[in-house]
Amino acid sequence: MEITRGYVAMNILMIDELPIYIHGMKTELKRVMPECTVFATNSFEDAQVILASTPVNIILLDGEMKCSDFIQSLTSNWPTLPIVVMLRKATDRIFNFYIRQNVKGIFTKELPVEKISQILSMVASGVVCFPEQAVVHREQPVSTLPIHSLSRRQQEVLKLLANGGTNKQISRQLNISAGTVKVHLESIFHRLQVNNRTQAAMLYFKYIAN
Repeated sequence: MEITRGYVAMNILMIDELPIYIHGMKTELKRVMPECTVFATNSFEDAQVILASTPVNIILLDGEMKCSDFIQSLTSNWPTLPIVVMLRKATDRIFNFYIRQNVKGIFTKELPVEKISQILSMVASGVVCFPEQAVVHREQPVSTLPIHSLSRRQQEVLKLLANGGTNKQISRQLNISAGTVKVHLESIFHRLQVNNRTQAAMLYFKYIAN
């Protein structure tokens, strides 16, 4: 499933300790994702009640809350339910913590809602999404770069990039939106621990290209 025109309908459960943020985010998500239903609460207890009675496609979780026990409960009771974490600021320590919790996406709360909606749609479709704006790059030996862990679609995007394709050209060739291409590239850059298109292309030709 790729994002082309509009967004796939889904039920989103948002958990945040600030009611004012819940109200603002819920309103904005409904504006850009009108086919989606957003449930919201500021307590894990209420979240459990919603999950027990309502089909939910994705969890949108305030990463500043003490949520370790809640994530463990989700993993035990709803193991296939993807979790996306919202952070005021991403630090290396916080990022590593949530990677260990096997969350499927991370973004900072300052991100435009249009970008957030793309991330939610991509995570719901099975793409792990850690945009470049949300993370602190960590040093990692080139020999351990997880280039072969890229999804099939990410490898297709990387191949076209490596062969000189612009975002617009890649979106046209793969029949996906330019915004989706951009989110794919940010996820690729993070996974490969690179900072630009040239570095990503060099790794493609070193490890993937025949």
